[in-house]
Amino acid sequence: MKKYLGDKKFYKHVFTLILPIMLQQLFVSIAGYIDNLMINSYGGNALAYNGVSAANRLIFVCNFVWMGLAATASIFIAQYFGAKNQEKIKESIRLSLIVEAIFGVIGILAIVFFGKLVVNTYVQEPVARGYGYDYLKVMIFGVMFISINTAISNSLRSVKKANLPLIAGIIGIVVNIFLNYVLIFGHFGAPSMGPKGAAIATVVSKVAEFLVFVIAILIMQEENFKGVLKSLKVSKSLVVEYIKKGVTLVSNELLWSLGMVILAAFYTYKNDLWYTAYSYSQNISDLFFIIFSGIGTGTAVILGESLGKNDFERAEKDYYSMRGFSTAAGVFVGILMIILGPYISELFNPTDEVKEIMVNVLNVTGIFCAVYCYNSVSFFVLRSGGDTTRAFILDQTPTYLIGIPLAAIFGINAKNWGISLSMIFLITHGNDVFKIFLGNYFVRKKKWLTNITLEI
Repeated sequence: MKKYLGDKKFYKHVFTLILPIMLQQLFVSIAGYIDNLMINSYGGNALAYNGVSAANRLIFVCNFVWMGLAATASIFIAQYFGAKNQEKIKESIRLSLIVEAIFGVIGILAIVFFGKLVVNTYVQEPVARGYGYDYLKVMIFGVMFISINTAISNSLRSVKKANLPLIAGIIGIVVNIFLNYVLIFGHFGAPSMGPKGAAIATVVSKVAEFLVFVIAILIMQEENFKGVLKSLKVSKSLVVEYIKKGVTLVSNELLWSLGMVILAAFYTYKNDLWYTAYSYSQNISDLFFIIFSGIGTGTAVILGESLGKNDFERAEKDYYSMRGFSTAAGVFVGILMIILGPYISELFNPTDEVKEIMVNVLNVTGIFCAVYCYNSVSFFVLRSGGDTTRAFILDQTPTYLIGIPLAAIFGINAKNWGISLSMIFLITHGNDVFKIFLGNYFVRKKKWLTNITLEI
């Protein structure tokens, strides 16, 4: 067990890196939670909430694609940072910004052509669907800012400047909450706009985050960003390696997010009551899942830096320490979720039936939280060393071969078989148990112990 305990240097490194990230994600989750509470109370029913929640399923998928693109660039940025190659760091950041801009346009087109179809998949009530349509019409204008902000945030974190994304995120959150209060309900003389007002608030907050990034980088004269956009030139070798790593990594993020969206559809198959309860439970889970953003980025940056220095012994030692740290953190967070979940759920003012369902789902989530953390480290360890193919197989095989088929079988037949939502949710978690063994097998092969910057 000693190998799973890190030294003082490790824990100091980890907490310095992940605390700002987790704090930012906590503020984002709290802001999202407050947004959902506001939307949930609009009109005195859950129609607006269901419509916006359904609309966000598509943005959820787009967001993970943008995160995958930025994470691909971060593999190179982190290792070049470890190798102290500033020109290549700038080149990698430049490539990240260009790619995010291109896929921002693709995101806009996806919302235009598939937005209504996605909303209709999750909610049956015509009024709720209308709220979802209105929300997406406005969100189109914020898409480009979300994608570019993702590239800038990940780049800064990869060069250990995690405080700036935290500050930008907090400012964006304050703007979002204030404008939600003003525009959803019509305060300070503004019209009551409901979900459309919530979308406007989100768009403006993302613009505010972008402006904070630009102003702060200019004032601080951040070395790694100096002259990044003076030229759009990127070496062919970097583009080729980016595509090699990015195809599997972005496909992984796309398929994972699609998998979550498909699972949600089968969990709550044509049942608006279940959909409301499930969505509430996911909003609450997000408050606790800040741990994953910290673990993911922490693993990628810490191991990426060691790999970039060719210090494979240190990288392997840090892997075991991160495994032990994350699993212990998962147990703690899971227990916290089970204890606090019923109390936090009261803020949604759910009916007794909805509350019982959502608390049961939260309990299952809490029980499996340590498993999620354990598997998360396996995935990010593989990714940090550029072993994106095995990372892809680890993330997708269990979901599509085990999770989704089980959710489809039991979800579609839930009413006839008398099965509860929480039972379906529990059954499908067999894929997470399988991931433990598959992840251990892949990591032990040690293909991730490599310095990919030497290949370019």
